[in-house]
Amino acid sequence: MTNWVRRLTIVWLTMLSFQVWSATPEPLNVCVGDGSPWPPYTYWQGETRQQKADTLTGYATDLVLSALERNDITYQLVFMPWARVQHELARESGRCDLTWDASYKPERAQYSRLTTPLYSISLGYLYIGDPAANVRPRLPVSDSVCGVNGYNYAGFGDNPKPRFEANTLQQALRMLEAGRCRFLASEIEPVLGGIRLGLYQFSRDLAYISLPNPKAFHAQVSRYAPQANDLVALINTYIASAAERGEIEKLRQHYFQTGAL
Repeated sequence: MTNWVRRLTIVWLTMLSFQVWSATPEPLNVCVGDGSPWPPYTYWQGETRQQKADTLTGYATDLVLSALERNDITYQLVFMPWARVQHELARESGRCDLTWDASYKPERAQYSRLTTPLYSISLGYLYIGDPAANVRPRLPVSDSVCGVNGYNYAGFGDNPKPRFEANTLQQALRMLEAGRCRFLASEIEPVLGGIRLGLYQFSRDLAYISLPNPKAFHAQVSRYAPQANDLVALINTYIASAAERGEIEKLRQHYFQTGAL
């Protein structure tokens, strides 16, 4: 397919998606898991709902919300813990139609649809130690690993999963710092980026062991959302057109070279 045919197809699909959505007057319930900031993909400042809404930013945030705004889809932001977001997405009368920073799980596929990947990041184990040291410990056993309730650890495969789970990433970091676990199973970049931005508090040096396979993250649409399949198609179309226009590369440069990391 030539470039001009591809661009014409993207424009046509975008126009079709807009026509479908123009007849939907109710605002979309866009849910943000606010227990743990996820820089540079999704993060904020402050504690109140209004402060979070006013400062909400990040690579994935900009990408998904721009897809809605460019297609004149009205939405309202709803902040709640990540496990609650998943609970509401799974309910026919739930409070969530859409979220992002979501990875694939078979059970999630039963109640939601995922867009094409927004980004992929590294999985691994963080531990207290000198990040410049050449010596790395062996992979942990489950009894020494902590994590966060509601997070998806399927990407760790046969490697140890968390035995101890906190409600937030900050609580999990406190468990690690207090010696209640030796390793924190997590995506690497959001933890390190959050500490650098002061979004997470941790007073020790952190090193990590990376696993070989990155983990993909998507926008996630409840199957009960209005015109759910059309919304997924609209976001996918916008991502493709944004890549064609160079907007995704500009977002990467902003958030990855001058932003959180």
